[in-house]
Amino acid sequence: MMKKTIALFLLLVIVVFVAGCDNIEVKDKSTGDKDVAKDLTEVPNGIYEVLMQYPIMDSIPPDLHKVEDAINLRTEKEIGVRVKFFPINRFDINSTTGFLVSSGEKLDLMISLFEGGISSYANKGILLELDELVQKYGADIVAAEGRAMSGGYYNGKLYAVPTEEKIGRVKAFFARRDIVEKYSITHNPTHVYTIEELNEIFAIVKAGESKDFFCIAINSQEEPVFFSVDPVDFLGSSLASGCLPNYGLGNEIVNYYESESFAKACAYARAWYQNGFFSPDCNTTADPSFNLLMSGNYFGRFFYAEPDIIPGQSFGAQMALNTELVPFFTSIPSSMTQHYQLTMWAIPITCENPEKTMQWLNMMYADDDVINLLCYGIEGVHWDFVEGSNKEIELSENGNASYFSYFNVWGDKKKNYVIAPFDETNYQDLNDFNESIQNISHAIGYSFNSEPVKKEYTAVQDVIDKYQTSLALGVVNPDNILPVFLGALKEAGIDKVIAENQRQFDSWLSENGSSVDRPHQ
Repeated sequence: MMKKTIALFLLLVIVVFVAGCDNIEVKDKSTGDKDVAKDLTEVPNGIYEVLMQYPIMDSIPPDLHKVEDAINLRTEKEIGVRVKFFPINRFDINSTTGFLVSSGEKLDLMISLFEGGISSYANKGILLELDELVQKYGADIVAAEGRAMSGGYYNGKLYAVPTEEKIGRVKAFFARRDIVEKYSITHNPTHVYTIEELNEIFAIVKAGESKDFFCIAINSQEEPVFFSVDPVDFLGSSLASGCLPNYGLGNEIVNYYESESFAKACAYARAWYQNGFFSPDCNTTADPSFNLLMSGNYFGRFFYAEPDIIPGQSFGAQMALNTELVPFFTSIPSSMTQHYQLTMWAIPITCENPEKTMQWLNMMYADDDVINLLCYGIEGVHWDFVEGSNKEIELSENGNASYFSYFNVWGDKKKNYVIAPFDETNYQDLNDFNESIQNISHAIGYSFNSEPVKKEYTAVQDVIDKYQTSLALGVVNPDNILPVFLGALKEAGIDKVIAENQRQFDSWLSENGSSVDRPHQ
């Protein structure tokens, strides 16, 4: 009963949102004419309405429906599709999507956002296989994603389409330049900083600032620091089933929590919490680290640091703080399974017309205008081209306030316009970065199937959920809690889960080898 109530409530939110929409006069670029947007409650004959999730953070962009209308002027004529957005909070996606689909409610296009892959959805049987659909309608998707397509596979079948423009990723601690210069901290842009070196930097900053100024913006719902300083391949799953250490360059799956690296990370986290490098409420606040950083009370945060073709959050933070953010790199560029599973689109079994839905999904990768409508909003309303350029844009006055896509999850990101003062050299920087990738995991394209050890896997994940955050944020003493954690993992059956993962991985390796460039399986 509770699940049904949640599903009905979410649908009510959609109805209220749509009912409150205004119309806007927008130009149809295919004809040059201006049309008045149609009533969203009436779908013309022969047009299929695709209901798709639209991830948000705190609130629905006021002009979201206007962007929706502008897109539909194109899609109805070109592919016979009308798009309807289902705004959903980023933190609610995982907990509510399954409810909606299992209750039979209409949903055509769902997103997996920072969930570590789509294995849990595939195991529940709520996703359609996409191999034939992509082969028939997804040529632009495959051309844009290349190797990244491997992130959407599970048990040898394609269940999701990644939205990844980067062949690899790299981590860094982004620090405020004004603070770096204030304390004469040496910033080496080619050096990979260890946790010990970061500790020395944090100690200098904390000693010079007030007790209410903290070094690391982070919260309990975000990725722990140890993932930034010790990259491992999650093998399309989570640490509950083990991992491949050292950027996934080996073939032996290990229990990361038994490693010296994790023990060291916990010890530093404890010291950082006690010394005020973390805020006292780091384990209870729900504020995103980006928002915390922009408050001005933090030195920096850990995040991905590869070249970004749209300035996005980093640019916004620099404007708000009136200082540049500089990366202290904590890893080397690498390609691992989870890099291609950060954001992915999938078609649930409740979709009544998968063919039309896939045509719309492919259009998100193919059409420059549609991609940038999704990313930035409407030209002349929310943004304008910089004079003399057809790639560089500037936001209109109040444009960013009325439409802002917090998550750039829209198709081929290499077709995004760039915000001044960034320019088209960002694309060349990205290409250079992609070509520089040498550390490519042996497991690209492999995803663990937890079904054979479902009971143990669930029990292990419960243990991790209970202990990992408090250890990773230093709010408990690892000398006391880490042994308890490790014992609970053993009791829950982590060794059995890892053994099953190793068996599957060995079998996969025997069929695929450890080739590192495998766009499709």
